[in-house]
Amino acid sequence: MSVAHHPIASDALLATQQKRIELVRQCANESTQAEFERKWLSVLRRCAVWFSSMPLTPELHAEPGGAFRATVESTFYAMRLAGGQKFAADLTSDKRRRLEPQYNYAVFLAAACSSLDEPCRHFDFVRVSDHATWNPAAHGAFGTWIGDGDYLVQRRPTVLKGERMRTAMFAQTVISAELLSGLDTVVLADLFGAINPERSPLGFEALVHKVVRQAMDVAGNFERKAQRGVFAPVKFDVPSADHVAHELQSQPVAATVPVGSAAAAAPGRPAAGAASTAAPARSETATAQHASARPGQAPAQTSAPGGPQLSQSLLDALERSEAQTANAAATDPYGQVAPPAPAVDPAKVGVASSEAKASRSGPTDEELNQVLGPGAAMMREFFRALADDVAAGKAKVTWEEKGLTIQKRLIGAYGMTSDTLVEQLRKRSLLMRAAGNDICIVEHAGRLIMERPAT
Repeated sequence: MSVAHHPIASDALLATQQKRIELVRQCANESTQAEFERKWLSVLRRCAVWFSSMPLTPELHAEPGGAFRATVESTFYAMRLAGGQKFAADLTSDKRRRLEPQYNYAVFLAAACSSLDEPCRHFDFVRVSDHATWNPAAHGAFGTWIGDGDYLVQRRPTVLKGERMRTAMFAQTVISAELLSGLDTVVLADLFGAINPERSPLGFEALVHKVVRQAMDVAGNFERKAQRGVFAPVKFDVPSADHVAHELQSQPVAATVPVGSAAAAAPGRPAAGAASTAAPARSETATAQHASARPGQAPAQTSAPGGPQLSQSLLDALERSEAQTANAAATDPYGQVAPPAPAVDPAKVGVASSEAKASRSGPTDEELNQVLGPGAAMMREFFRALADDVAAGKAKVTWEEKGLTIQKRLIGAYGMTSDTLVEQLRKRSLLMRAAGNDICIVEHAGRLIMERPAT
């Protein structure tokens, strides 16, 4: 006996995917929230009405609302991949500057509509009230047709063949004529040709079609990896720009110093006398601090009216440092002098510096700009993330005689495909070779990921 399912309202679906929609908003880079809601969020809202709580397929995104989650993920991956592409490369700079935002929006629209037909190919959706089966061509959006009633999900004996024309017909309910009116004819042609892209295209492939196809492949691969790893797909909070700016602002407070320290720093005390009686003074100070310290009683502090304004985090660090110094002095009542630091071997200075450089956390922005050039946001994130994983031992790369070798199977975990990486490296003259399962990049680019070991 089939289990009855309940639909999910569009607002509730958008709320469950709010974190991923925030990522889409960052990629859209609209100047105002109203413009983002008009062009981007309205499309996702109509997709939520179309899918409601439907799953995508029996294998991937099979939970209630999985079809809508797959749509949001595909749009994000498509826009992120589009950020590293150069659309209309054969046109002049003025025309390309005008068409590139339209191509980015066309990529979003094509990715949002490419899965509209997928649940119907695998399932039949039967309304419980009258046992009617949903026909998307006749009934329109599933959320509008089902209303608040329950429905049954029945798996088809044979999966229907994918029809791109049928998907394009369903896309008319998601993309309004107002949104299409802002696109040029050449962009519209590429948009309609990229909806529900061919998985194995033959011959020439338009760039919009290629980006959407790769984005859907990446979304499917991430879902398979999540299922094999028995953990949920990516779920993390995306802080707003206002929240980040508020956290970065320092909170100035008046600088405070202990009374004993202020008295010790009083003017008129001879320096020579302080130096000659360093050991007895430290012993007496430690004894006095140990005697005056009582549980639950903090040391008295006075504000320095003319002192600098320090942030609260810096003051906390200073207090912890003073407490550690006081504890060390209290446990050493005899004022013994610490042993001198061991002598430094000049022969090991170069080795230590190279080891420290090899164990760095990642490349700096100046190094990335020098090698990759400005504006390569996707490539910068890839190099920085791969360098962090290599330093942590999570990813493995090897040095060859001519450059650094990266396995193609590692690239998909960083939000891009191997073909995209090869194109970006070749565009910047950083590709040494791309054959088989490996990609070899030139030496000065490979040093951003891992330093070449000394031979």
